[in-house]
Amino acid sequence: MAPVVNGNIDRIILTGGIAYSKKITVVLADRVKFIAPVEVWPGSIEQEALGLGILRVLRGQEEAHTYSIN
Repeated sequence: MAPVVNGNIDRIILTGGIAYSKKITVVLADRVKFIAPVEVWPGSIEQEALGLGILRVLRGQEEAHTYSIN
């Protein structure tokens, strides 16, 4: 996805249940750390995070982003 946002990436976050695996996160981080700093946030609250993000957009607190792959 880096080309889609013209390389403007602040951070790469590895999350979810798979982020509990040190073996997997180390391999993934090694492969993408040249793009942006990598953070690992183990857990499985993705649905809550997505819902809160949508709520912020609906309340006008945040602007929705549109990504194009044209």
